[in-house]
Amino acid sequence: MIDLHLHTNSSDGTFNLEQLVKKVETAKLKAIAITDHDTVQSALKIKNLKTNIEVIPGIEISVYDNKLNYIDLHVLGLFIDPENPKLLSTLERLEKEREGQKRGIIKKLNKLGYDITYESAKKYATGSFGRPHIARALMEKYPDEFTSISDVFEKLLDQGKPAFRSRTAFFCLKEAISLIHKTHGIAILAHPMVYSDVRGYDLENVLTDFKGLGGDGIETVYNYAQNYPRHGYKEEDNVKITKKLQLLAKKFNFLESGGSDFHGPNKGAKLGTFGLPNEFLDHLKAARKPF
Repeated sequence: MIDLHLHTNSSDGTFNLEQLVKKVETAKLKAIAITDHDTVQSALKIKNLKTNIEVIPGIEISVYDNKLNYIDLHVLGLFIDPENPKLLSTLERLEKEREGQKRGIIKKLNKLGYDITYESAKKYATGSFGRPHIARALMEKYPDEFTSISDVFEKLLDQGKPAFRSRTAFFCLKEAISLIHKTHGIAILAHPMVYSDVRGYDLENVLTDFKGLGGDGIETVYNYAQNYPRHGYKEEDNVKITKKLQLLAKKFNFLESGGSDFHGPNKGAKLGTFGLPNEFLDHLKAARKPF
């Protein structure tokens, strides 16, 4: 099997790249993609790895598109060139501007009575600083109130919750897809059902916009039950959703991808238990953008 959606501690995962690859080797996966949120810190280290596993450089870009009215769509870039100067400069600029969002969230939390600081949350971030790190700080400070990162998001940090604050610097959908293509990558819409079932968007409209702007594929295989349990998904729903998304992929002529969205022991499907058939990788490789 292969797994084309994995995170390291360069964003909000638990393990560094080397630790993650060792776990992948134990799980006997053939190939993986490193798709950290809005950073390529780990992807840049792939070329120095010593492993028989095929490790594909990738990224997961967060899209906030005011023109299309989409908040927090996630677009995976697979087979990207992580050394691309345009990509690196853009990510560096966005990371600096995102600091204001995180400070704003913590300010809201303080007003709600939660006594945490920017520093106490950022200490959990070895790479890109995100909301899950703020959630960890809250879990440490208030263990009787919060039992998991998902619990914190459900109560405070999700869109529409009391401490949520949108970004002031972000990618629109067109920019995200274009940047992935400029790095010779393939643009894949991550976990599509989240946008209809959780965000409330019309899924076919999202797919139409994604296709029209040059998107290459969608994740048809994904463990919603493990990654979004608070939204009522059950294990038996995964098979039904995969069949639905495969029909939509055929309708829109999309490539298929997917994976565990593994972050660590407390988030994402267990490595090796929710992977993709090897032929998915063959189709994606055939569609790679030439250097």
